[in-house]
Amino acid sequence: MSLHGIKRMLNINPASALAYFTNVNSDRRLGFRVYDDMLEEKYKYRRPEFLQLNEESEQAASDHDSRAILMPHRELPLNAGYAEAINAGKTPHKNEDQSVAGMFCLNVSKLTQESDGDGSPTHVTQTKIPYAYYGVFDGHAGCGSALMAVNNLHVHIMEKLHGVKELLAFENDEKLAAAEELSEAVISSVTIDSLVIGVLEEAFFEMDEQIRREKVTYRIDGGCASIVALFLGEKLYVANAGDCRAILVHKGKVIPLSYDFTPETERQRLQLLAYQKPQLLGSDFGRLEFQQRARKKHIGQKLLYRDRHMTGWALKTVTEEDTRKFPMINGEGKKARLLDTIGTTRGFGDHDLRVAFCSLPIKPFLTPQPEVRKFDLSSCKLTEDDVVIMASDGLWERLSSEKAAALVMDTFSKIPKDDKRRYVMAAQALVGDARGTLNEKGWRRTNGELASYDDISTFVIPLSECSNEMAKFTVEYDTPTGKPTHSIDNEDD
Repeated sequence: MSLHGIKRMLNINPASALAYFTNVNSDRRLGFRVYDDMLEEKYKYRRPEFLQLNEESEQAASDHDSRAILMPHRELPLNAGYAEAINAGKTPHKNEDQSVAGMFCLNVSKLTQESDGDGSPTHVTQTKIPYAYYGVFDGHAGCGSALMAVNNLHVHIMEKLHGVKELLAFENDEKLAAAEELSEAVISSVTIDSLVIGVLEEAFFEMDEQIRREKVTYRIDGGCASIVALFLGEKLYVANAGDCRAILVHKGKVIPLSYDFTPETERQRLQLLAYQKPQLLGSDFGRLEFQQRARKKHIGQKLLYRDRHMTGWALKTVTEEDTRKFPMINGEGKKARLLDTIGTTRGFGDHDLRVAFCSLPIKPFLTPQPEVRKFDLSSCKLTEDDVVIMASDGLWERLSSEKAAALVMDTFSKIPKDDKRRYVMAAQALVGDARGTLNEKGWRRTNGELASYDDISTFVIPLSECSNEMAKFTVEYDTPTGKPTHSIDNEDD
């Protein structure tokens, strides 16, 4: 169908534009987006602020032939390492990933009573609650949503933390439950962990709603998978919506901190939604998953299938209706697609994404809801070699969690423990391994396997000095400060 025909069918203003969403490895059109090309972009495209690139460096970062590995030249919060590389040409002159790192501090004022007999509060104590924040936003079909997230998600998180900062100031759950001055709405089953998890969950939904609301005024293209690491107190919280990934490496062993959300791993949620609202599938898609595509020759025969309530397989007699519909989820692993269009099911944006051949909206199946996992940093003895690796799927499509951990450990074995650049060098090694080198066969890893053609963004965050670094932050930034060029700093007034 022509562009004019699609616009007329959807009752779209002829001045609007249609952006096709294509397969990375072919020219096949998977879907399209509707946007008004007269609107201005809210945020100008640029690489992460903490890289401090000048105009010449920004241009070099956009070279798909060299795919230079970029690293920060100044220390990031908690001395984290970072490295990134652009894709091999799927998006002209742009890396659709965005990343952020920052330190923040909540100020909490508490009234205490002196023993002068009248019982009135006479003394104010100030408590500072520092926290470190890291985010990776893996964009697709444009940079708009990733740029929105990198510039705004931390604000939503900060506002939500501000709302519960008096509760977070209690040292542990027991003191929180025993606090007499708290509202009756705070019951004993509420924990500090549950408050932080709620903050992250609410912030993710508000971020997606902001994109939906502001895309009427600004051009905000594409969508993005999103993962955030929040260090607060002696806890690490990881919120993930999409197929980015975070792992904790302790004594060389891997502890998963996130779950990859893809059409394949979210099959039951998607099938349940299709069962509850069958109109979302239109007349072209069916919710059932058959072990092989149901065709006319199978009518009357039994094929293995799965539905919303099943983790295993059962037999179903194929009907003519089964053969007329495309499967809602098609393909396996990284090749799995929802409605034959998109390979991720959680994240921000994608409000205008539609199936190419039938204009079916895809957003109703997508959600910004994050899965939040926590890790108690005080539960084990941490060393300089214990880290969090957090990266976009450009890394993980070529390195397993175990191989990434082994590569970091191997890198550390060659670098003195007192060398502060060791975490940057570990991130560089990860990106370099996944990106590979260019030869006559294309981009290949050192073992000859196909390298990643996607954008790659990777943090390596050391854990052993988290508490000390946080304590230094509360002293160093005892008064409100400006925003340094390498990170986001903020003190809550």
